[in-house]
Amino acid sequence: MTCDQRQRRCVTIHNAKRAACAITGLLMVLAIVGCGLGGPAHGPVSNAAAVVDLGFISFSPPAVTIAVGETVEWRNKSLITHNVTDDPRRAEQPGDAIVPAGTQAFDSGDIPAGQVYRQIFTVPGTYRYLCTLHESEGMVATVVVSPAS
Repeated sequence: MTCDQRQRRCVTIHNAKRAACAITGLLMVLAIVGCGLGGPAHGPVSNAAAVVDLGFISFSPPAVTIAVGETVEWRNKSLITHNVTDDPRRAEQPGDAIVPAGTQAFDSGDIPAGQVYRQIFTVPGTYRYLCTLHESEGMVATVVVSPAS
């Protein structure tokens, strides 16, 4: 084998390895991105009175107002797990979780990427809630429940 043949063979092998690495990297990116792009959070809008999207470290909108007996639906559209709770015992900062008198705290547990959590509110008042995983990044929001008309 001549020196030119060896060099062409090395270049061919090198290019094949580069292509394989690029394809593997692309497949990994597609797999990671696809993890949070499916599921009920990306489906049709429910009949909930208010829908709150869970972003990377945010609730959107940060405040909603509903009437007694109505439902709020949280949709985890991010690629990471979140949760939703208004339990003051789980809050790092006083005031980040508030429950009106006469009601019990709610806690969604983990909401994986692409999933939803629904809560029916039966007592009027202001509910301050948070994601315990991202409270320190400011992931705190409010539900105001108005008395039935």
